[in-house]
Amino acid sequence: MKKIILSLIIILSVGSLFTSFAQSESYLKNRIFVEGLYIRNIGEFASVWSNASGGYLGYGIAFPEHNYLMMRTGLISNKIKDDLNTQESTEYIDAYLTMIPVEVGGRYYFIDNMFMPFVQFMTGLNLVFESEDLVGENEAKNLVKFAWQVGLGFTINVISNLSLDVGVNYQSNFYDDDAMNTGFEYAFGIGWVLGN
Repeated sequence: MKKIILSLIIILSVGSLFTSFAQSESYLKNRIFVEGLYIRNIGEFASVWSNASGGYLGYGIAFPEHNYLMMRTGLISNKIKDDLNTQESTEYIDAYLTMIPVEVGGRYYFIDNMFMPFVQFMTGLNLVFESEDLVGENEAKNLVKFAWQVGLGFTINVISNLSLDVGVNYQSNFYDDDAMNTGFEYAFGIGWVLGN
């Protein structure tokens, strides 16, 4: 009987030790991340620029209670609509619209576990380089425009130092009063833990 009681005490003690260790370990850690993205433009802007693709490089700082501060920059290249870029039309032959976003924002993670769903808000500036715009000025120019986005996604912690991110965002870049650059951004990335 004493052996059974002693065995139960040892099992309960070891079990509670492992449980408290598992609960105290946080998956939410500082990370450097790289993301690829695809944007499906909507509205008047999409009548000329159908979609965009590119990527982000960023850094995230974890805070207690599921909060995450993010800073990132990247490169986004818009694709001109196929029916405008034809051999018969030379008006848009050299058209380009490239953006360099410089953004700061955050995420709120609902749980701190291997699978972590989140909501996200980002804001910042886009450095815009273009040779054709929607108001008919066919000249190269550089602009600085305010941008913001809100979305949701999830982070999967594959191993202790590596994570995968998947997200969907509604984004808006204040390109022009008559043609706001809005769209849905689909992002996929990897993160690497820095430090502990």
